[in-house]
Amino acid sequence: MNKILIAWMLIVAGSCSKSGLPVDDTLAADTLYKNIFTVQSGWDIYTGGTYRYGPSIIENDDGTIDAWFAAPGETFGEKIVCYNESGTQTAISLTTGNTAAQKFTSTDSFYAVAVACPNWGSANSSLTLSLYQWGNDYASTVASTPLLTTVYNNYQDNQNLQVASENKFPAGIYLWILTDPSGTAGVWKKDGNVEGVSNFKDGAATDGCYQSFILINKSSGAAYWDQVAYRQSADGGKTWTEDVMVLKPTEGSRDQLSVCDPGVVKCNGYYYIGYTSTEDERGVFNHAYVARSVSPGGPWEKWNGASWGGNPQPVITFDGDADAWGAGEPCMVVNNDTLFFYYSWNGLETTETRVATAPASDADWPAHLTLHGTAVNKTAITGADHCDVKYRADLKKYYAIHTASRLTADSYIVLWESSNGLTFNKISEIRNQPQPIPA
Repeated sequence: MNKILIAWMLIVAGSCSKSGLPVDDTLAADTLYKNIFTVQSGWDIYTGGTYRYGPSIIENDDGTIDAWFAAPGETFGEKIVCYNESGTQTAISLTTGNTAAQKFTSTDSFYAVAVACPNWGSANSSLTLSLYQWGNDYASTVASTPLLTTVYNNYQDNQNLQVASENKFPAGIYLWILTDPSGTAGVWKKDGNVEGVSNFKDGAATDGCYQSFILINKSSGAAYWDQVAYRQSADGGKTWTEDVMVLKPTEGSRDQLSVCDPGVVKCNGYYYIGYTSTEDERGVFNHAYVARSVSPGGPWEKWNGASWGGNPQPVITFDGDADAWGAGEPCMVVNNDTLFFYYSWNGLETTETRVATAPASDADWPAHLTLHGTAVNKTAITGADHCDVKYRADLKKYYAIHTASRLTADSYIVLWESSNGLTFNKISEIRNQPQPIPA
């Protein structure tokens, strides 16, 4: 969601959060509901060229606003890129007899070179990646014996293919080359040139740079899908600090594919951030995780199943159909020393928001969650998205909000209400008020 179009009057309340905005309790019920949620004009809070979604926002007592977003992922490991990161990306097809190569210089010893290779969703594409010490020219280099060769049979789409050495390669000038393509093999390329990097297609020099990077230390170099960006506003959301990537997947762990859908609450001196991840490359069978920090910008300690820090483990584990989306998209509310943990639970034929509770004063509350089952059942609503839940102290009610018919021209907003935070009733559909920002 790139624009602030909604004036939230659903403020998290309780001992650990900011009180709600004043409302005239004498208003009639229908008017009251309209004042729970109002739509106003707004402005862009993100204008970049790629996606940004799942925002979580906290307005602080001093008027500043903290915001966390799901942001595009990166790759693991300390690396030096050999291409223009801002360049336009193109997939270069490699068929029988084709080669792609890149000459580069490393001023430090390094663990591996990784090359990003698409295969257009194929399950039977293969490539061979070799690394050479650079000789006098291209021809003499590829005629020499390679330092290392790795064959990638049936590699994954967009996999970062590697040649790696446990003992590290010394500083120097090198050439990597992709050979023996089969299936629908290819290599990613970005336009723009980089000083000290030369690129070749079938032995001839070519413009642009293949998408490769040098890994300084041992790492998979694998790509992860999402991470969490943080920014702050001191003027009511009109201007923001630059993005800082504050929460990333942990390499080699259960959340290594993704950290997305951040939901943040502040309580007892900590910021708690819930997020979604999966171990399934298809993006299904998700689970819900949580981490904590004393600062909105981290560093964050992930829940490891028994305490904070180290190898992350889910706080909510999905146990439904293996092909279902699963659990995640968490948000949290604290009221009267109870922490309410809301999360999506989406099966093949059901769309729900479920809730669990724990004592907010318990430092290890993820270990003591009590599951209460379905709080909001959205199964009958076409294109229903996940819920954001807030508590209105002045009305002593919990409110859940979500979009419906998402990503269509007919999308609208649905509002639910609860007296106990455990079960919700739908009270309103907002179809006509939200409007796009004028160009």
